[in-house]
Amino acid sequence: MDANPPIQRRTAQYSHIVTEVTHYEVGRALGAHYKHNSELISFLSSPFMGASPLLPSAADRVMESFEKYCPGMNEEIKGFADETGVEPGKVVFYYSYFQPSGHCTQAVYRTGPDNSGHTCHMRNYDFGWEDEPYNQLLLSTTRVNGKPAHTGFALQLFGRYDGMNDAGLTVTTTSGRIRPEMTGEGFIFPGVVRALLDNCSTAEEAALLMRSMPISDYRNFLISDAKGDITLVETAGTQKEAQYYPAAAGGNCNQLVLSANHYTLPSMQVHNLQVMENSGTRYEALRSALTDEVALQSPVAAMQAIAGTEYPKGVCCHHYSEGFGTLWSMVFDNTAREAHICFGSPQLNSWRTFGFNDPAGVREYHAVLPDHPSPAGFWDRLPSAE
Repeated sequence: MDANPPIQRRTAQYSHIVTEVTHYEVGRALGAHYKHNSELISFLSSPFMGASPLLPSAADRVMESFEKYCPGMNEEIKGFADETGVEPGKVVFYYSYFQPSGHCTQAVYRTGPDNSGHTCHMRNYDFGWEDEPYNQLLLSTTRVNGKPAHTGFALQLFGRYDGMNDAGLTVTTTSGRIRPEMTGEGFIFPGVVRALLDNCSTAEEAALLMRSMPISDYRNFLISDAKGDITLVETAGTQKEAQYYPAAAGGNCNQLVLSANHYTLPSMQVHNLQVMENSGTRYEALRSALTDEVALQSPVAAMQAIAGTEYPKGVCCHHYSEGFGTLWSMVFDNTAREAHICFGSPQLNSWRTFGFNDPAGVREYHAVLPDHPSPAGFWDRLPSAE
């Protein structure tokens, strides 16, 4: 038997869809593009992950919550339903509180006023390559009249994994606990991220909205804005803690805020159950890479470099068959309002820059995903905090 089997490679197709005008028309455009994809339509109209069908009364409660905290979402789903013939109350996004977790790493770096006062925000999203139709590999730019335009990766078409809006607000997330038991009632991250991008312009506004929202998720939300303000919100079930890092309080100092797949804020430490060894390693790799002179002079380039540096020296992983491979990397330049995105592993694929003014429609991209086994100790668990 070959002791060193050849690395498997797959080519994945990514899409960038640009929709605009009203939420309803956004939904119709999504429906028009995907209505002939029978596998996806079946997925989007079936109870999520084997759950029981959502009762009409429960669907009504969910829709009322969306209308309160993310107005327009129901109209988007209705437009999709009218275009595809799917009943709105059966769209799987309403079941999304059963969401499984991905493995991610994120950071915000703000230079002090003496170093241009530049704010950049990065994220790597890592998961498996056999996850369709669950993961559509869809970058979505949405321009709805009266709301900030935003660009981010879509989850179940209507939710967002991450994104930046044209006010310079960026929101990314990482799992706080892997495969938690989801029992509470409230929003989970796809609805939260979408609500923040649609309704907020600053990190302070986003934190206030999150405080008011019913959230039931095990997730870390990293939020930054064009002024350089940063907020880290960690959630475990219905418990939340937020740490605010205002630019004004930092004086001339640089600020680095990090997050991986564990909790760091004081009251959340008790929820660090079975933290993966690789989470701490990725966290420290980010810290090391983003505190040197290169990061100070060119934060975008420094973030792109660490995103493409292979674990354990960096945060790029290629263990797709184990559910832990880099599906995309992002560096948001809050100051310039630019999203630098690499589809697939940055070691083999190029970075592209996106703004908010691309014409409506769909463009396709391809990326190489190389698979190889994780190193020894990668999946080890650190001692519990309890």
